[in-house]
Amino acid sequence: MTVTPGKKPGETHAGTLAIQFCPVCARYIFYPRELCPYCLKTTPEIRHATGRGKVYSYTVVRVSALEAFEDKVPYIFAIVELDEGVRIPGNIVQCPIEEVKVDMPVELLRPEEGGKRTSLFRPLREGSNARCLVP
Repeated sequence: MTVTPGKKPGETHAGTLAIQFCPVCARYIFYPRELCPYCLKTTPEIRHATGRGKVYSYTVVRVSALEAFEDKVPYIFAIVELDEGVRIPGNIVQCPIEEVKVDMPVELLRPEEGGKRTSLFRPLREGSNARCLVP
């Protein structure tokens, strides 16, 4: 994991996802906060996540109340538990709806393949041993 001073949590840059980490209690933090919710210290750092995880929960959105997503229905909205232990929201893509399952391994798409504001995950390819976020 790499520490990046001045980087904002959730940003993707050069193919990485930034999340907070507390060096005092050695836990990852999501959503971004000024204080660590576990030890209440004010020292969270920004680290790069692997972008890999598993589907914790999901739903199929068939009618979207958000205008930006109206042309994308049906789509899969999921909570993904990253390998670092935090759960983040995102969409599952490149996978038929009927094949999405809880505990399915997924990887975050590179920024040029995904959206700027929505984390997009795809099923983890078998035999893939390289970090999916390293260009």
